[in-house]
Amino acid sequence: MAKADYHRNALRILFILVKGSRPYAGEPVPGFDSYFRGETKVQALDFWIRYPDYLADEILSIFEATNDPSLLAIAGKIFEDEEPDLRRVPMLRRYFGAYEPLDTVLGILKSRGLVLPRSRRMETGKDAHDFLVGPKARELVEKVVADMPDLAWYDRRVDLVLQVADSRGGFTLKARQHEQKEYHDAATGDLIPTTAERVRLRLERLQGKTS
Repeated sequence: MAKADYHRNALRILFILVKGSRPYAGEPVPGFDSYFRGETKVQALDFWIRYPDYLADEILSIFEATNDPSLLAIAGKIFEDEEPDLRRVPMLRRYFGAYEPLDTVLGILKSRGLVLPRSRRMETGKDAHDFLVGPKARELVEKVVADMPDLAWYDRRVDLVLQVADSRGGFTLKARQHEQKEYHDAATGDLIPTTAERVRLRLERLQGKTS
């Protein structure tokens, strides 16, 4: 497995936190006015960004439920652009599914005043992790999109992933991803395998039905 590119990972996570955040109404924290709830949701959204084949499969499922032709076109474009090969960033299968420690990434973002991680105690007694963001983070994301067109792909992809997630919480998204046999059956400690060929065949079958 290639050595992690922590700065690229940090930028990807920043896009998720900024674009998936909502207005913060808690005790005022200078420099922060929005929050993203839940590390589990960060991990689930990040998985779909890192595995375009799984994302395309989810889009095809929504297409079959809605018959929205734009969704079939989006899934087709993912394969036309060879994203399952060129954009895949493998993740390890941990006990509860795809997971990658965010300590280093969050350290990078926090040290630059872009993200403020926060813990809260849940009714179960366990701690949950939320993330505060503010104008500085949003301005950086906007600057990246304007100045570096190649990285603007993350902006568009996070928008798509949030659309597919449809406000579902992290545990619901994780459960949905576990419904994929390749994901669920991967051994703990192994890289989650690609589903590209299976999804490609599904895409071609659905395209054939609409032609």
